[in-house]
Amino acid sequence: MSRIKHIFSKLNVRHRVLLSALLLTLIATGITGTLAWSSGRQSALNQGQTSTEMRPVHLLKLERDTEGNQTEIAVPGADFVLYNNQDPENPVQIQTTFTTDQEGRITVSLPPGQYFFQETRLPYGFAPDLDSDNQPIRRYDFTVTMDTTNDSSVVTVYNRRLSGDLIIEKTLVNDDGQELSDEQRTQLFEFRVTFSDNGTYEYQINGEGDMHELASGETLKLAHGQRAVFTNIPVGVHYTVEEVDMTHGQANNSSGNISTTPSIVAFTNRDMTRRGNLILEKEVQNSDGSPVTDEQKLLDFEFEIEFSNVPDGASFRFTTNRYQIDDDPNNDDDIREGTVTSGDTLTLRHGEILTIHDLPVGASYQIRELDTPDFVSGTGTVEGNIVQDANNRHRFINSYQVGGVEPTPGALSFEKQVISEDEAAREREFEFEVTFEPNENQVFQYRIVEGTTEGALQDFVSGDTIRLRHGQKVVFPDLPPGLTYTIREIPSDDFFESIDEVSGTTLSGGSSHHVFVNREIPSGSTHLIIEKNVLGVGYNADHEFLFDLYINGVRQEEVIRLRSGQSSEPIELELGDRWRVVERDSYSSGFSQESISNGTGTVGQVHIGQNIYVRQTNRYIRETINLSGLKTWGMPTGVQPPQHITVQLMQGNIVVRQINVEGPHWTYSFENLPKFDNEGNEIHYTIREVPVSGWQTETNPDNINLHNVWVDPVIARLEIEKQITGDAAPNDERFEFVMNPGGHVVTITNNGRVSFPELSFDRPGTFEFTIHETRGSTLGSVYDNSEYKWFVKVEQGTDGLLSLTEQWLTKNGERIDGLRPVFTNRFDAAALLGETIDIPVKKVWNHKELTTDLQPHMIVVQLMTGIRK
Repeated sequence: MSRIKHIFSKLNVRHRVLLSALLLTLIATGITGTLAWSSGRQSALNQGQTSTEMRPVHLLKLERDTEGNQTEIAVPGADFVLYNNQDPENPVQIQTTFTTDQEGRITVSLPPGQYFFQETRLPYGFAPDLDSDNQPIRRYDFTVTMDTTNDSSVVTVYNRRLSGDLIIEKTLVNDDGQELSDEQRTQLFEFRVTFSDNGTYEYQINGEGDMHELASGETLKLAHGQRAVFTNIPVGVHYTVEEVDMTHGQANNSSGNISTTPSIVAFTNRDMTRRGNLILEKEVQNSDGSPVTDEQKLLDFEFEIEFSNVPDGASFRFTTNRYQIDDDPNNDDDIREGTVTSGDTLTLRHGEILTIHDLPVGASYQIRELDTPDFVSGTGTVEGNIVQDANNRHRFINSYQVGGVEPTPGALSFEKQVISEDEAAREREFEFEVTFEPNENQVFQYRIVEGTTEGALQDFVSGDTIRLRHGQKVVFPDLPPGLTYTIREIPSDDFFESIDEVSGTTLSGGSSHHVFVNREIPSGSTHLIIEKNVLGVGYNADHEFLFDLYINGVRQEEVIRLRSGQSSEPIELELGDRWRVVERDSYSSGFSQESISNGTGTVGQVHIGQNIYVRQTNRYIRETINLSGLKTWGMPTGVQPPQHITVQLMQGNIVVRQINVEGPHWTYSFENLPKFDNEGNEIHYTIREVPVSGWQTETNPDNINLHNVWVDPVIARLEIEKQITGDAAPNDERFEFVMNPGGHVVTITNNGRVSFPELSFDRPGTFEFTIHETRGSTLGSVYDNSEYKWFVKVEQGTDGLLSLTEQWLTKNGERIDGLRPVFTNRFDAAALLGETIDIPVKKVWNHKELTTDLQPHMIVVQLMTGIRK
């Protein structure tokens, strides 16, 4: 208070009143202010605004679906840069890069003004929205006013969801390399397709014709060579494709994530039903051994054919050599041909060979010759199977019974052949049951022949069994003619039998022979190994990928967990086992399943003794890198570095990250930086340091290291002059002068000169300073309102040294000579005589315990100056 009294004592009445009014105004209104805009450290928020002047602004990023419709689905992970646009020719970045959160939002607080968001990086699977001219929209302008509220300040931005194609291909091949039959080409295979979004999508067969809808989990059917082409599936959707009841095949890319390039799922089935021929031979004999007559050669003998283990209604082509056994040499190249279906009857003549072509391996058949009067069939019925590489050939002998001829004994023989590379299998014995009717407990005899060695005759009773190994033959040499015989091989679990059972009649003076061929059923095991690989950089190497394994359609209980570069433990599979491997979706963690080889398949003979590798490859779609740098100092003795510096990581002219770096180590790093821009180009980051007084920053294009070198500054000083013209002032007056930036203040009493403090320049450039006189309030003084600008040009030589190369002044915008601003004031004493002021006065009463009627009607007020009235 004493300080205020002292100030008032030095003022005249006018000045006291003006100062009192100013103080009252300040007390009544409070002091508020706004600092000048500062873009230092790219934090160009108006720091001087009071909290009530800041307004919330929300950017909301939403998805526009593949059909172009706006949705309410948030899009996280989009990068934006915010600019202040008060000066449209020179927008100023605010802070660093902003990224939308899981709700698709960015929230900032801004003072009133013009701004815009610039989208710099889109999340994987999205593209910019388009304007009316189909041009991408990346800039979003908005205005903040004092009326902006939390609800009204939402900048809504849309990104288009990209889509891709899913193509399912079906291929069928024969395991033996033969061409596909017409039946095979039209066979339909069923596929179940599921989508992670449970969506319904349309597809076309071979990409043309009618559109078909398929909801997740439903099935479609394809024939050999056909493709189901799905389009417009959102990028990132996880799919699985499973062939229903798949056997003997394999598939690639049977599961994965949709990308902008087509996802091709290739199923290849191998038709393991190799083909074999069934051959029937007909021979006619006379029981007396006489030659076959011409009439007998033209007789047709009938055979009923039945098939099982073949497709319903299947027919098979047959041919014969009939025209090669007649007496006409001109038609020897002709053949008799046709088709046969189960239940049909075929005819054969003496010497004719009928071949039924391309029966599938594993098909079963029964051939029964119908009775022909006066003939006895040495082979009446054959039941067998088409066995790969076996000679499926049967000879049917019919004996014409010539009257008056004494019957003679006949012979019956059969042999065993084994198809196997295993010596032990060829040494194995197989059991046969042989019956004769009528037998009347008769004892028959047989011998076993092996090569040229004939065994001794052994007794045999109908119904007994005989054991044979590969290469051995049983011969019953002397059987009564007319016996009905049946030979049945006892089945083995690990062999295919070409003949199950054969029956016929013993022939007078003739013989019947049958070959029983067995093929070893392949067996063995293999190991399935799942390998995991991730393309890209910046992902968490400890991230675990989860796999479900299905064996023969049954999901295994144990979930397989692998990191990138790891392989599963070997999983044992048996021949014929079906496997399917599906990696669980990890798209939300930034991993897109790009390909899987051998994801589905069947263990075949080719796999036995080898490993089957299922290779799952993912791509990290948020590919990032980490950068680190080191700050070094080149400084002379006695110079200390600052306590900290501010480092900015730049992408072009955009500040993407900013950190403060401190000693003593002066290291810094930036993690999880995007490696590629929206166009797929690798981003080149550069480093920038907010200037530090006295230091020159050096960078290296090959890294983000910084090196600061101390630069001896140059010194400059500006002197100003004060001149007073006119009447002599009654009192001394002190004049104040200000230089900005810096807020330097100097004073001069009356006339004179004074210099501002020395200024130090530590970097090259042209520097501008403004100098003006603070307007005083002395009565009679006319103050100089001139504004001077002082320009200082500093250049750096090739030796790195700074030098002051030029200085100049402007006055009120015009360049002048000299380097000393002169401020001239004029004093007019006459102004003191006519100067008057008005002083309002208000009388306030405090009655205390007195009543208002005691208040006087008037009072006398005296205005005093010093001790005078």
